[in-house]
Amino acid sequence: MMTRHVKAFMLLGLTLILWLSGCNRTGAELPVATLTPIAKATTLAYPLATPYSQEPAAGICASFDGDTVTVSLNPDIPDPRCSKVRADQKLKVINLTLNTLQVSLGVFNNSLLPGGEYLIDVPFGDYLAAGVHQLQVSPCCSAELWLEEK
Repeated sequence: MMTRHVKAFMLLGLTLILWLSGCNRTGAELPVATLTPIAKATTLAYPLATPYSQEPAAGICASFDGDTVTVSLNPDIPDPRCSKVRADQKLKVINLTLNTLQVSLGVFNNSLLPGGEYLIDVPFGDYLAAGVHQLQVSPCCSAELWLEEK
């Protein structure tokens, strides 16, 4: 003799089996959705750093051809002291001192070991507003970067 609970459980199981077998479609196939990839912009957005001046204090600024502006940090003074840069150029900093230096520009900063190089692989125009900016170097010798209007 089956108890009342066992009968109810068996009836529930049989109902479930019949219901699931009705879900098997033998008729027309369902249409298959195809996904079309959407190109999404993956560029990073940086806040534009505000210049501290519209013209450099140094008076004469070096200009660079090519896509990279290089500033060498010497023990007493950066070379060049002032650089005129374009919005499409990038910055490379070389530490020629015997000390580790803290280097920062806009949202970027780095600890630069003696003899080390640091490349900010983002064009100036993506993170600097037009005007004169300081490449902050601690403990010594900041350089000016003059980003002119496009």
